[in-house]
Formats: sequence, C-alpha cells, structure tokens
Amino acid sequence: MKDGPFDGDISDASNRRNANLDLLRAAAIVAVVFFHVCQMSPVPLTRLMNVASFGQYGVDLFFVLSGWLIGGLYWKEYNKFGNIDIGRFWLRRWLRTIPPYLIALLLSWLAVWMSREEPFDLGYLIFIQNYYDNIPFFLVSWSLCIEEHFYLFVPLISIPFLGRGKFLSIFFISLLLIPLVCRIVYYITHVEGRVPVFGFELTATHLRMEGLLLGFWLSRLAIAHPAVWLRDSPVALWGSIAIGIGFIFAVIAGSWLVYCLGFSALAWTLALLLFFLQGRKPGRLATSRIVYLIALASYSVYLTHALMIHVARIIVQKIPNEFWPVYFPLAIVLIVFSGGAFYWMVERASIRLRDRWVPRRSKGFCVKGQFSARAHQHCP
Repeated sequence: MKDGPFDGDISDASNRRNANLDLLRAAAIVAVVFFHVCQMSPVPLTRLMNVASFGQYGVDLFFVLSGWLIGGLYWKEYNKFGNIDIGRFWLRRWLRTIPPYLIALLLSWLAVWMSREEPFDLGYLIFIQNYYDNIPFFLVSWSLCIEEHFYLFVPLISIPFLGRGKFLSIFFISLLLIPLVCRIVYYITHVEGRVPVFGFELTATHLRMEGLLLGFWLSRLAIAHPAVWLRDSPVALWGSIAIGIGFIFAVIAGSWLVYCLGFSALAWTLALLLFFLQGRKPGRLATSRIVYLIALASYSVYLTHALMIHVARIIVQKIPNEFWPVYFPLAIVLIVFSGGAFYWMVERASIRLRDRWVPRRSKGFCVKGQFSARAHQHCP
C-alpha cells in the first residue's frame, strides 16, 4: 500500500520490516475491498453499506503509511549523507510505482473499451484524472495521482529546510493547513447544502494530502527524536481514539464537518495510531503469514480489485437471480487470485528492475555548505 505508496517492503525508518505496519496495510486494503465489493453488490444492501462505507477511508490509511515509509527513506538518506540525491529518489519511486500502474491502466482501459468503446484519456499518463469532475474509468487511480504528485513536489520543496528544525516544522504545519483551508473555501463556494460528489471535490491533491504530509513529517520525528517518540507513544494512542470517535460521530451525523474538518481529523487519527503501533512489539496477528501476504500484495490488489469486481458482476448476471449471493465469494476469489498473480508477474518484476537499474544510494556527494558523509567533513 515498499518505498512508495503500496510498497511490499513495509519497513520502519531503519528499513527493518515492521509487522505492525504490515497489519495496518493489510487492514487498509481489506477495508477498501470490503467497501467496493459491498458497494457493487447486485442487490442493494443498505444495512451492510452503513458499515462498509467506512472502508473507503482505508485509502487515507494508505496515505499515512506512504508518507511514513517514503519519509523514512528520505530522512535516513539525509542523516547518512548530509543531502538528498533527488534524482535517484524520484527514479526509484517512479520505477517502483509507475510500471505496475501502467499495466493495470491498460487492462482497465481494454475492459471499458470492449464494453462501451471508451476512448483512452491521455490525462491518465500524467496523473491528472483526480482533478476531473468525473473520472471516466479506473476510478481507484485517483489516490495514486495524489501520491505521485506528493513524491514529485514535497521531497523537492523540503530540501531548502533540511537541517533547519524549527523552520522545517513551520514549513510542514503550513503545508498541513493548505488542504484544510482549501476544503473550507471550496465548501462555502461550491458544496454548501449538498453532499460532495466523487470526483474533484473529494480527489484533488490539494484537498486530500494531509495523510501523506503527516506520515512524512512523523517519520522525521522517529529518526531525529527517538526518545520523544517512545515517551509519547501512549499519548498518541489516546489521542487517536479521541479524534477517531469524533470523526465517526461526524460521519453518522452527516455533518458538514466531515468534509471541511473530517479529513484532517481522520489523517491525525491514523497518523497517531501509526505513531503508537510503530514502536510496539507486534502481536500474533501482526506476525501471521496471512497478514504478511495481504500486505505484500496490497498494491497489486488495489490496482486490480475493481476490475475483478466487475468480472464477478458480469458472471452473476448470467445465472438465475436467486443465486446472486454467489457474487461475494466469487468476487473475493477473483480479487485474491488476480492480486497474487499481478504481484508475482508484474509488481515483483518492477521491484527487481528498479533495484538493478537504480540501486539504493551508497555513496555521498559534496554540495557546498553541506556535510558529506563519505568525506566526513564539510564540503569546501
């Protein structure tokens, strides 16, 4: 949900695999799949959807995890070398995430072209579909757009603030205020009096980037101030519970707060939960084989599960109506099979190509005024 958004290498800031992050990623993809499977049921299931609808926020958990994992690599590189090789950083992200995305995009477009002759939209190649009012196909790609935008801009614009602790904190606080303020303004000018619709209002990067920012920022705290991290871990748990309860009540009440303030509250809830779990000893569930496998293939499952749901619906339409419940086990089997196959045939190959062509940085380089880890001295 991996160095990138749904990377299989779920690691902590020191690149050691962390089973608790496996558990969070597995929970996120299961929640998203549960929501979409129920949403696309051949027969409406209102009561079940009241619960399943919370699964859509699994994407926000992916955002927090992605920010955390990418931030861990970013801040560790800075601590080790005294600077960031931004070109290498970008290449590793793109080689990790874009090849699987392009193959999944091709499969999705071929499916809609065969069913309704949907023309291909070139916007999908530059990740701008999350700014459309209506995403024509491959709807799950909106979250990948946000992550690619984040990888491109935030690590770059953070460079001038590296080594400036107080200014770096002010910088990230300012960034965190952008989506909050933008949603409030957009609600007042466009949304007030109605429910936001899926599309630009819910998918635009500048309206939904808190989770990535918080994860990225928290990973710096874990590396720069590990003692504070461990000391405040229980506080983070109670803070996560308190904010999370408030968010749930806002969703149930259908309040305007869900749109204006809710996504910020949700991001803080999930970030504090990660804050708490990351440093805890994993339990039996977190270290189980099933959680490991689900987390490992989470990116592949995310890319392919919507297509498999549609395949299941097509199959169910061809059998007698009274057998419609077979849709649920059929969809799950197809999702599991396609996700596993896509991981082994596409995602894993992408990881290997990335590591072969652009391996992790092992040497420092001098930038005037910055510390060179290789030379153990300041550059002239």
